[in-house]
Amino acid sequence: MEKRIRVLMCGSDIRTVKGGMVTVEKNYLEYPGWKKAEITFIPTHTEGNPLKKCLCFAGGWRKILGCLIRKRADILHLHMAERGSFYRKAWLLKLGHWFRVPVVIHHHGAEFEDFYGTLSEKKKQYVKEILEEADLNLVLSERLKQELLQKAPLAKTEVLHNAVPVPDRIPDRTNVDRILMLGAQGKRKGSYDLLEAVAAIDKRLPETIKVWMCGDEDVAGVKHRVEELGLQNRIEHVGWIAGAEREECLSRAMLHVLPSYREGLPMSILETMGQGIPNISTRIASIPEVIQDGENGFLITPGDVEALQNRILKLVSEDRLRREFSEKGARLIRESFSLKASIDRLEHFYEEICK
Repeated sequence: MEKRIRVLMCGSDIRTVKGGMVTVEKNYLEYPGWKKAEITFIPTHTEGNPLKKCLCFAGGWRKILGCLIRKRADILHLHMAERGSFYRKAWLLKLGHWFRVPVVIHHHGAEFEDFYGTLSEKKKQYVKEILEEADLNLVLSERLKQELLQKAPLAKTEVLHNAVPVPDRIPDRTNVDRILMLGAQGKRKGSYDLLEAVAAIDKRLPETIKVWMCGDEDVAGVKHRVEELGLQNRIEHVGWIAGAEREECLSRAMLHVLPSYREGLPMSILETMGQGIPNISTRIASIPEVIQDGENGFLITPGDVEALQNRILKLVSEDRLRREFSEKGARLIRESFSLKASIDRLEHFYEEICK
C-alpha cells in the first residue's frame, strides 16, 4: 500500500468556535474519502478570554513541536484568518521550516484587506515575507489570488474553492415558508439591512412566511432592532442553530439572504445552493464567482436596501423562478464546489509539495 502523506492541520477548535473556517475544517476531518493523505488536527485557537486563547495556542504549539521533533509530519497545513490569526500562523510557519517541513497557508480571512490596510510599512513587509516564505498559499478565488500577489508577488499561490457535501438530489421544496440567513449576525453581514428590507415589505409578504436569522455574534443587537421595527411576528428566530433544528430549517427555506459588506467565499452560500435554496447576496469578494446575477440567484450592491426588498418579493412571489435558480445553483455546486473535487485537488497539491 502506498504510504500516505502525513498532514498536520492546525486551526480554530471545531468544538468551541463557529464560522466558515471551522466548517471547512470539519468538512475535511469528517470526509471519509481521503486517498493520499492522513490528517492529524491540532487546534491552536479557541473562543474565550485572552488567557484561554493563549493557553490554547501554547498547548497547540507544544503538540506541534512534539510531532515535528518525532518526525510525524510531512506537511504543516495552517488555516489562517487575519489579525492575531496571521501572527500565530506566522510563528508556526517559522517553526515548521526550522524542522524543514513544508508549510501550506490556507487563507480564510474575510477582513484581511482591512487588517492589512492598518499596518505600518514595516509590518506590511513582514506580511510579504511570510506569504512568500510559505511553500503554498491557498486562496478561495481568483480575485483573492490577485489581491495576495499584489502584496507578495513571489508568493506561491493556488485557488482552492471552499466546498461542501452535496446531496445526490435536490430536496423537495414545494412546501417552504422561511426566509433564511445563515452566518454571524451584525453590520458586516448585512443583518440590519435585511431587517430594514423586511420591515419595508412586511405588509406585502404572506403572513405564513417567517424569517430565521441563524448565527452568533451580535444577536442582542439584532433582537433589539427587531423590537424597534415591530417585527416580532415576522422574525421567528435570531441566534445559532445546529443539529436537527438546523436541518429542519434548511428543508423549509424558500430562499437564503446574505447581504454582506465583507466576505471571502461564504460557506452558507455554497451549502444552501447545494441544497437547492435560491440565494440573494452582494457583488463583493468571491461571491460573483458562484452567484451569476439573474441566472442562478440575485446580487445587489451592499447597503442597497431597496434592491434587497425587490429581490425578496420577486423570489417569494415567483415559484417558477425559484425552481430555476434552485436547479441551476445546485448543478453548479455539484460540478464545481463539491467536497470530493476540492479534496482531490488538495491532495494533488500535497503531492506536488512533497516532491
